[in-house]
Amino acid sequence: MTKTEDTEILQGIKIWHGDATAKDVYVDFKGTFKPINSGKVILRISCDSNYVVKINGMVAGFAACADYPRYRNYDEIDISKLCNVYSENTFEVAVWHYGVDSQTYIAADAYLLFDIKQRSKTLLKSDENILSRINNRYKNGYLKTISSQMGLSFLYDATKAENEFTKSIETGEGSAVKRKRDKCKLVRAKEKCKVTKNDGGYLIEFSKETVGFPVVQLYSKTEQKITVSYGEHLMPDGSIPRFIGDRDFSFEYIAKVGVNDYINMFRRIACKYLFVESEDEISIRYIGIRRTDYPMKTVSRKFDDELLQKIYDVSEYTIKCCMHEHYEDCPWREQAMYTMDSRNQMLCGYYMTSSFVYPRENLVLISKGLRPDGLLSLCFPAGNDYPIPFFSLVYIMQVYEYIKYSKDESILEEVGGTLDEIMSTFLSKIADNRLIAQLPVPYWNFYEWAEDSANDNQLSLTEESHTPLSYDLNLNCMLVYVSTMYNEMRGKNIDVEPMKKAIKEVFYDEKRGVFRLTSLTEKTSVLGNSLAFLAGLGDEKLAEKIASGEGMIPITLSMNAFKYDALMKFGDKYNGYILDDIRKIYGKMLEAGATTFWETELGWEDFGGAGSLCHGWSAIPVYYLCRIFGKKPAAEQD
Repeated sequence: MTKTEDTEILQGIKIWHGDATAKDVYVDFKGTFKPINSGKVILRISCDSNYVVKINGMVAGFAACADYPRYRNYDEIDISKLCNVYSENTFEVAVWHYGVDSQTYIAADAYLLFDIKQRSKTLLKSDENILSRINNRYKNGYLKTISSQMGLSFLYDATKAENEFTKSIETGEGSAVKRKRDKCKLVRAKEKCKVTKNDGGYLIEFSKETVGFPVVQLYSKTEQKITVSYGEHLMPDGSIPRFIGDRDFSFEYIAKVGVNDYINMFRRIACKYLFVESEDEISIRYIGIRRTDYPMKTVSRKFDDELLQKIYDVSEYTIKCCMHEHYEDCPWREQAMYTMDSRNQMLCGYYMTSSFVYPRENLVLISKGLRPDGLLSLCFPAGNDYPIPFFSLVYIMQVYEYIKYSKDESILEEVGGTLDEIMSTFLSKIADNRLIAQLPVPYWNFYEWAEDSANDNQLSLTEESHTPLSYDLNLNCMLVYVSTMYNEMRGKNIDVEPMKKAIKEVFYDEKRGVFRLTSLTEKTSVLGNSLAFLAGLGDEKLAEKIASGEGMIPITLSMNAFKYDALMKFGDKYNGYILDDIRKIYGKMLEAGATTFWETELGWEDFGGAGSLCHGWSAIPVYYLCRIFGKKPAAEQD
């Protein structure tokens, strides 16, 4: 293995079959190798976009390769236990190449890069001698989108004859850096479900939100198309909302005559319900999900309060449903990583598990999303990109909190430059009045999903909607708040006092004793005043107003962490308030049948019926219940 600055590198020849620029293409590769002794046999593999590897017909690993075209990663898989020591072994890998931008992927050319090593000897590697073929059982070039955020769905045709293998095409030199996190694993063979037949098809119900790979096992007397739609809830008429706006939550399978046994290990889906429609009668053995999780050993947490225990357990499960190749905002609608969402998830994780590998890997991945303008991308990685300025500041907080819990300052060697660029960008935008104006289009000046919660153009990306010379409280307070964290991490001395003075002069309403939301409105918000308090601009009277929320725009689930953090500055004085708030918000969801916690309190009815019912940022009770009841972070457990 080659090492550069202690980082393991995979270098070699990239290969493909056919046109590497084609979109939505499935390619199979195969080769053989023979071990030379009883030492470990290690596979290193990188591709664009997803792969499934088999050794001697047994699955050795799978992954969606979440990385950047300019910064590739590889997975390392110990395949020793699957190998025959004294005979030839078969190596098979199937690759699905997207080629279409989404909020989970940046479009690039297709490739496969791998080697199989035993000690220092290369047993097999990617080159023209690896055989390959187009897998025509998948509909190549299908380009059917689930959602603009999540990307492509699929059609599998079991009636198609398989193509012949030919030599692969070498497409140039490639290199990739080793991923440090563990790989996702299949949890169990089948998730139990209830099947009900009706006039339109079969309704399949799981006991709770379930995340994994779709499985189709059935008998068909004819060749026929089967459509499987999926969702987190049922409509009042008992149907699954397959179509929501321009989204289509479904996949298609063309059954052959006889027994059909299929699993798609490329496309992970999430749901509580499936609906199966067929052209003719079918006999279902199993249509459902084979669950896949990120392997994580968690600390058991017990609370005397039955409701709080239930809230903790459901919050923990919500987090697990939103952890795969990276943190996900939600497993059903998007599967995208944002700084804001992942910050809440990381805070929970510090109390759930003692390992810091996963958050560290995610923070490094985020840092690679630094744009030329010095702000971070919207998601990581994301081909659809319009940044949220506030979320770039959240990243500084994320790194600070990671170091606080992990004591791992070495991460600054990898992400410190990104922190510097972000802070330099914001400081350069401070006007003569010591404030930062709302950033112009195409920036998305968003804070939270509350009506009237931020700027006049919060939900718009059009030039016409932009209000020139508008200043908002949230962005300026957040800059002050994270500047102190940045100073501590980077040994800097940014003077925040002039900014604090300007914030008070422009936004503070003396008569009401609160801070206004923007320079152009009299509206106030719980979030804005919570951030003002955290920035050192409030006292206990302001804390009381934050707790009451009277006359203010309410805070939403994603941002409750800022409210709770502000109130916890007073020791345990507001602990009862926070616990009651958690009971009220999350108890209501549980009463409604929630098995994971929702994106907003409106549930699925929000966002035109696309509100997610499993959202990582809403699992934040894990963090605050542990803190309030004196539970130690997992790494500090005896």
